[in-house]
Amino acid sequence: MVSLRGLTLTAARPRIIVPLFARDPAALCPLAKAASADPAAELVELRLDPLPADEFLNALALVRGIVDKPLVVTIRTRAEGGELALTPDAYAAHCRALLARGGVDVLDIEWRACGAELRDAAHAAGAAALFSEHHFDATPATDAMADTLTGMADAGADIAKLAVMPRCAADAARLLEATARAADARPDTPLITMSMGPLGAVTRFCGGAFGSCATFGVTSGTSASAPGQPPADLLK
Repeated sequence: MVSLRGLTLTAARPRIIVPLFARDPAALCPLAKAASADPAAELVELRLDPLPADEFLNALALVRGIVDKPLVVTIRTRAEGGELALTPDAYAAHCRALLARGGVDVLDIEWRACGAELRDAAHAAGAAALFSEHHFDATPATDAMADTLTGMADAGADIAKLAVMPRCAADAARLLEATARAADARPDTPLITMSMGPLGAVTRFCGGAFGSCATFGVTSGTSASAPGQPPADLLK
C-alpha cells in the first residue's frame, strides 16, 4: 500500500490527480493556486517538459511552495509523447537534480529508459517511484498491456502507470481488462491506467472497478496534459 502525505492509493477509492501544464514559468503560479484550492484535486502533477530545462528546479520550488497536496513530478520525454527530446542519461540527470532539490512526493519514471536507477534514487530521496509507459498512437495487445503492468511491479515500481490510445471502443475495454488482470496478479502494487481521447474517456470514470487507483482531471484554470482528461469536479 502506498500512502502519500496521509492519502492512500487504492482502487477502492480512486484519487483525482490534477496536472499543471504550462509553457511559461510565470503561468505556474495561478495554476498551482487553482489546483490547491480545488477540493476535487487530491494530488497534483507538475509536468515540467513544456518548460525550459533550466527552469525545472525553480518551477518545482514555486509549486511546492503553494501546493501542500501530494506532488507527482514528471518530465515526459518526446519518445513517450512529451515535449522534450532527451537522452536517457540527460533525463536521469534532470530527475536526480529534482530529487536533490526536495519536495517530490512521487517521481514519474519512464521505466524502460532507466527504471531501476531512478527507482533507487527516488527511494533515497523519500519519494515513491511511479513507473510509466505511454502509447499515443495505438493500444497494444491485451496480454502485452497486462505484462507491462506486472513487469513494472516486478521491477520494483511503487506505482505502475499505463496510458494508451484507442482506435475503437473495444480498445478501451481491453485496457480495462488488462488492468483487471494485472490488479489480480499484483494486488500490492497500485495501478494507474487510462485509455485516452474521447473513445477512452469512460476508462477515466470507471477505472477503479478494474483496479486503477487514480485518474487525471482538470480544474478551473488548468489545462489538460493528455487527450480526454475531464473536469475534476465531474470525476468526483
